Amino acid sequence: MKAALIGQNIAGSLTPDMHMAEAEIQGFAYDYQRFDTATHPFKGMSLKSLLQQAEAENMVGVNVTHPFKGEAAGLMHDLSETAQALGAVNTVLFQNERWVGHNTDYVGFRSALRSEMPMASISKVLLVGAGGAGGAVGLALIDQGCGALHVTDISNDRAEALVARLKAARPRAHIQVADSFEGADPSSLSGVVNATPVGMDGHPGMAFDPARLSPACWVADIIYFPRETELLQRAASCRLRGMGGSGMAIFQAAAAFHLMTGKTASPQRLSEKFKQLVSHEREVMA
Repeated sequence: MKAALIGQNIAGSLTPDMHMAEAEIQGFAYDYQRFDTATHPFKGMSLKSLLQQAEAENMVGVNVTHPFKGEAAGLMHDLSETAQALGAVNTVLFQNERWVGHNTDYVGFRSALRSEMPMASISKVLLVGAGGAGGAVGLALIDQGCGALHVTDISNDRAEALVARLKAARPRAHIQVADSFEGADPSSLSGVVNATPVGMDGHPGMAFDPARLSPACWVADIIYFPRETELLQRAASCRLRGMGGSGMAIFQAAAAFHLMTGKTASPQRLSEKFKQLVSHEREVMA
């Protein structure tokens, strides 16, 4: 069985290793590759060409990450209900010459939130970043009971488009655009989620300054490499509760594994493998 991850600058992704380790424990061969558009031979290739290549190599499917999730949705023959609502795809299955798009980021973030911060208030949450992953986070927050969701992005048009899409999917939810982090009145927020690439390898810095938040506010970052971003370090120094992206990565990997292999992955085993891989990365970098 073969699969791949398609994205840009994905050398640090732990998803392939988690998938293959789980398959080995379950006793079947699973070759999970990387199609990194930042490196040869994939540099300059279009997403469509990469999907065609994966299908031609008889892969069961692929995962899709930054910056291709939105584009992937437009290339599918069929979409799951969640992927259609979000207009973003991170898992593609090749079935009978048709491309079927799913979004496991949604269940990944929602499961992580339930597991790591079950008692956290979500009365008013600011979502920073309206890209493919941001949409999944936003829908997960709404379905988890978020009282008011505010969305901001460096592109106001993109924020407005996501708000319109989320309102269409959940008409009764209270969702609106915030023109900036400051425009959302940081002191009144119960939580903030960074769903931008700012903070990951190659994109240093913070998408916002958590020092502006109230002491009762929590901060989440969907980035998991590095595991503790500058944003989370800053939040901890301000004594704010924080949630990294590892939980989302683990739960979405479990969901994608099931979609592509038809077998149920153990989140506990995936978590143990994740910690092992992160520990190894730290030793290499030390």
